[in-house]
Amino acid sequence: MIKLEIGALIVLVTAILPCLICGYLIVFHGRRGLISGWDDSKFSNPEGAGKLVGISLIIMALLLGLATLLWFAQLITEIMLIYAIVPISLVPVLTLVYVKIKFSVK
Repeated sequence: MIKLEIGALIVLVTAILPCLICGYLIVFHGRRGLISGWDDSKFSNPEGAGKLVGISLIIMALLLGLATLLWFAQLITEIMLIYAIVPISLVPVLTLVYVKIKFSVK
């Protein structure tokens, strides 16, 4: 049980909380500078694009929290957790690709 608690705390501190905090700051406070390589001049609607990226970070954090909770409750195995984390971590990447296509300055 100690192994599960330590693992869940590591995921919480290193992944869930930073994603939630950054997503919150981007969506509600307009801190688009937190997005690596962000340049407002490259987007036709930087506020809308930033909000989508921030929301995707919040969604990723919630999904990571759910997967970690299921693992901690021993409803899924570590292998299943890994299979869940890989697609979950692609949520912001796919959102950035979508934002680049939809909001790009032509």
